[in-house]
Amino acid sequence: MRWHLMKQTIWMGLAMLYLSLLQGCQPPEDKRPDNLIPEERMVAILTEVHILEARVGRMGLRSTDSSNVAYHHLEKQIFRKFKVDTAAYSKSYAYYAAHPRAMETIYQQVVDNLKKKTEPQKPARS
Repeated sequence: MRWHLMKQTIWMGLAMLYLSLLQGCQPPEDKRPDNLIPEERMVAILTEVHILEARVGRMGLRSTDSSNVAYHHLEKQIFRKFKVDTAAYSKSYAYYAAHPRAMETIYQQVVDNLKKKTEPQKPARS
């Protein structure tokens, strides 16, 4: 089951990266937003967001509407945890999406974090 979750999360991340690269074909938004979330913090937020997406997917909610409501409620908790508002997150994501190298670096770290969280812990040797 963990492998399935990790595989699903990795595919989701790759899909988002692909979409970001498609946006990269458009002229980049070179102006950095005033409230740009630093890369390290964006990595932590996106790691939590992808875990959330997998969690909502496993809830077995019957309708897409219910899944969306659950997702947005839990997403707000992530933003509160990181003291980020929706506008700052959206603007930062759009900025990084317009800069594929930065987004690739971010998502490489997100995937690494997700792998660490899903790998079984090895028992300590005596």
